[in-house]
Amino acid sequence: MAELADFQKAVERITQWKNQGPDDVAVMANVVAQIRQLWPSWCWVGFYRVFHLGHDLILGPFYGPPAPSLISWGQGVVGSCAAERAVQIVGSIKKFPGYIAAIADTQCEVGLPLIRNNHLYAVLDCQSPEVDGIDLVAVEWLGQIVSILS
Repeated sequence: MAELADFQKAVERITQWKNQGPDDVAVMANVVAQIRQLWPSWCWVGFYRVFHLGHDLILGPFYGPPAPSLISWGQGVVGSCAAERAVQIVGSIKKFPGYIAAIADTQCEVGLPLIRNNHLYAVLDCQSPEVDGIDLVAVEWLGQIVSILS
């Protein structure tokens, strides 16, 4: 796990990218790379974006094995996060009804909604190969990252 100074530097970089970024996809790609540097043991990190309100979520910049290109609202961790507009913390995917088994190594998953102008814009999805592999400290930092992008 990264140190406090690493998190603070990451937040500063992400803020800078957001303020100077050429477009959201480029910024999101750098954010994914930054998260992977902070938590290199995680098996998947990426975004699912809202392309048209009310339609499926579309796979955005990510790191990890191939993943579903579309996820429906309410399905899996990402779809539940989108439908409820609330953070989803799943310490063990085996205990999550309707889990979408796409990444073989995943044991733990967290989805965070990115809200912009009162609308869901995207979901940040992070997955760990360990049960309870994403702790509340990480979720707090991820929440700060999502807030910057909002």
